[in-house]
Amino acid sequence: MTLSRQGIIITQTPSRISFFGGGTDFPDYFNQFGGTVIGAAIDKYVYVTINSLERFFEKRIRLSYSKHEFVDRPEELEHPVVRCILQTHTHFDERDFLDIHTFADLPAASGIGSSSSFSVGMLNALYLLRGIYKTPESIAKEAIWVEREKLKEAGGWQDQILAAYGGLTRVHFSNDSFRVEPICIPLDKKQALQDSLIMVFIGGVRSSAQIQEKAMDLNDPMKIGYLQQIQAYAQEAFEMLTSDLSADKLIKEFGALLHRAWLAKRQLSKNISSQTIDQLYERALQAGALGGKLCGAGGGGFLLLVVPKEKRLAVQQAFEGYKCLDLKFEDHGSKVIYSKGSDKL
Repeated sequence: MTLSRQGIIITQTPSRISFFGGGTDFPDYFNQFGGTVIGAAIDKYVYVTINSLERFFEKRIRLSYSKHEFVDRPEELEHPVVRCILQTHTHFDERDFLDIHTFADLPAASGIGSSSSFSVGMLNALYLLRGIYKTPESIAKEAIWVEREKLKEAGGWQDQILAAYGGLTRVHFSNDSFRVEPICIPLDKKQALQDSLIMVFIGGVRSSAQIQEKAMDLNDPMKIGYLQQIQAYAQEAFEMLTSDLSADKLIKEFGALLHRAWLAKRQLSKNISSQTIDQLYERALQAGALGGKLCGAGGGGFLLLVVPKEKRLAVQQAFEGYKCLDLKFEDHGSKVIYSKGSDKL
């Protein structure tokens, strides 16, 4: 007899920032040329709560996000990810009554991978509600399968991987697979890098899939050339992070390299940046930022800047009226932060 568990699980799954290599994590690209991404999970989270209930309600599934849904069958759900996961999940059966809630620290569609963090957190919660532990690799692969294979959403693989694994990480892509390599650097350098980062919310949240569909046209040899340059920058960044540079020198060179990588990424599509975004980026440079980029596919959301400590106040003042965020790296991927329940046959 299938085990039915009444109880509650809350997962906390980090968002991510991508420093170098974005675009090379698309299978159409990396299956031909290989891919490399350097990114980090950050201390801004997506939370998923699943309460497995006794039958107190008429409807079997209650889902709360930016809207509320009450349905009997997964196929009736409007939320595509939840609908797909519940339709295909082996540990959801006709006796389950689920109350699902999700919320996040930062806005959706702002370039920090929150949609994939939700997918990872949702899958993790469903398994752990049944007392089943899945490795970060397994959760990441399943989230990629849901978003990219079943739902056919355009995008790469890095978001799901960084959400599942956490940490400051280099991810290698090839032959429809990936390999995760934590980046080990001295604590003082890691702290200096973390302290140099400012995220500025510039608005204009957007669908990354729409931008990526246009940017990743691999029939254009020029775009392949830009992606290969972006991949080379990722390798250069790894060598820089693991070198014997002083912390101050690392920040200076890291910021300059990020600037060059952003200039290359802008060439992939006219939709990645805009006149307004270019003006805001130039404002940051004039105030003392060493380099930066838009988080995610582009078009809006968060502007990520590398700023030396002596220029930090000037950059923040230059963006008066905008929300500026400090951040920390998150060493852990998706995890349970609350669990309570009992098994019933």
